[in-house]
Amino acid sequence: MTTPKRTFTTEVRKDWQDMIAHTIKSIDRHSKYPNDEFHCRNYYILKQYLVDLKGWIKLHEEKLENNNE
Repeated sequence: MTTPKRTFTTEVRKDWQDMIAHTIKSIDRHSKYPNDEFHCRNYYILKQYLVDLKGWIKLHEEKLENNNE
């Protein structure tokens, strides 16, 4: 599998963009099995992980922004 070249807006995002893309692909894969308990559970776990990770990224971006003012 090739990894597409990504652009990033902050140094914080740079390290996480590939992981976010792979997590989204995993979420999409799990969503193809809506009647399977294993896939449903992991779909929601990965979705929550992504929400948490994006929140963490935004928090750290804000900290960096505030330090640069």
